[in-house]
Amino acid sequence: MESLKLLFLIYIKPAFAFSEIMDRGNWLVATGLALVIAIPFFATINSKLDIAYRVPALHEYYDDVIYSEVDPEIAEKYQADAMREYQNALHNKRSIPFVGDRFFRFFSFEATAFYRPALAISLFYVPTAILLVSLFAGIASFGFLLRRDYAVLATCTLMAWAAAHLPFAIAGISMFGTEVDPSVLFILWIASGVLFGVFMIFAIRTVFGTSIGTAGAVVLSSWPAFTLAMYAFNFIGPWVFFPFLPICVLLYFGGYVGGQISGLGGAFRQRQDLKRFLHNATVNPKDADAHVQLGLIYLERRQEGRATEHFNKARDIDATEIDANFELGKLARQHCDLQKALDYFATVVEQDDKFRLSEIWREIGATYLAANMLTEAHEALEKFVARRPVDPEGLYYFGKVLKARGDHDRAREMFESAIESARTSPYYRSRQLAQWSKLAAKEL
Repeated sequence: MESLKLLFLIYIKPAFAFSEIMDRGNWLVATGLALVIAIPFFATINSKLDIAYRVPALHEYYDDVIYSEVDPEIAEKYQADAMREYQNALHNKRSIPFVGDRFFRFFSFEATAFYRPALAISLFYVPTAILLVSLFAGIASFGFLLRRDYAVLATCTLMAWAAAHLPFAIAGISMFGTEVDPSVLFILWIASGVLFGVFMIFAIRTVFGTSIGTAGAVVLSSWPAFTLAMYAFNFIGPWVFFPFLPICVLLYFGGYVGGQISGLGGAFRQRQDLKRFLHNATVNPKDADAHVQLGLIYLERRQEGRATEHFNKARDIDATEIDANFELGKLARQHCDLQKALDYFATVVEQDDKFRLSEIWREIGATYLAANMLTEAHEALEKFVARRPVDPEGLYYFGKVLKARGDHDRAREMFESAIESARTSPYYRSRQLAQWSKLAAKEL
C-alpha cells in the first residue's frame, strides 16, 4: 500500500514523491508495478497500434518451403498472387503520422513485449542516464555514481514509468471494446512517453541534485537507450537477458558476492537506514545535529522548503548551531533577504572565523556585493581570496567588487585567475566550477 501511495503522489508532488521513494521505495515492488501496468497498456494501446500500423512481412503471404515441393508453374502462380497481396497490403496500410515507417527504426508496438520496459530500464536506460549525469553535471565519475545511485535511480525510474503509463492503460481498457481512430491511440502513446520524460526530470533532479536544465538534457539525450534495448531484444532475444536477472537480484540483496562485489542495492539500503536513523534521532529534543543532517539531505535533493524547516528546528534547539546558521544564511541570500543572511553569517563568524575553509567570508562578501556595500564586500572577499587564492567563485566575486570600485586592472587579474583556476580544477569539480569561468569571461 505504501508503494501505491508513493505512485499516486507522483502526480501531485513529483519532487517530494521521488524524495520519499528514495527513502521508502523498493526496487522489486517498483518492478512489479511497472510489469502490472505494462500488461494492460500493451494489451490495449500497443496491440491496436500494432494492428493499425504494423509493416506487413513477405513471409506472411508466401512461404518458399510450402511451395518448393509442388509443380513449378503452380508455385510461380502462387508466388505472383502472394506478391500482389503483399504489395496491396503495403499500399493500403496506415502510415504513422509525420514520420511514417521510419518510426519503427526506433520504437516498436509489439503487443506481447510487456516485459521489455522493465528490462530496458534496468539494463539500458538507467546506466545511460547515470553516464549522462556524470558527463553533463560532472558531480562524480560514472563508476562511482553507478555503484552509489543505480538502485535508487532504477527504483525511481520504474515508478516514474508506472505512473506515466497508468492513466493511459486505464484509458486503453475503457476504449478496448470500441472503435477508436489509431491516430488517437498514437497520441496517447506519445503522451505516455512525454509524461514519463517529465517525471524523469524530477527524478534525476531529486536523486542527483542537478539543475532542471541538466536533468532535462539528460532525459532528452537518454531515450536512445530504449532503441538500443529494442534492437538487443530483437536480434539477441530477451531470454538471453533473463539469466542475468537472478544475478542482478543477488547483487542487489547480496551485500558481497565472493567477498569482492558489493551489492548494488547496498548504498540504497544504507541511505534509507541513515535517513530512518536521523528521523528517529530528531525525537531527542536536544539533538540539533540530526535536524542539520536531514536539512543537508533535503538541500542536496533541491527541496529547500523541507531543508529550511529542519535548519530552523536545529536553531530552535541551539540558536548558535553553526551549520544551520551557515546554510540558512546562504538560502536567505539566494532569496535576496540580505540582512537576515548577514545575521546568520555573523553567528557563524563569532564561533569560527575559518568555518568551511573560510567559505563563510566568501558568502559574507557576496552578500555585501548584492547589497552594493562595496567597502564591506571588498574587506570580506579580500580576506577570503588571501586564504583561498584558487577558488573560482571567490575570485569572480572579488573581481566584480574591484571592477565596481574602478580598479579595472586588478579586476581583470581576478577574472583571469578565476578562469585559470576553473580550467585546472580536478575533473570531478570542473563542471561545477565552469559557471564561474563563464561569468568571469563575460566580464573581460
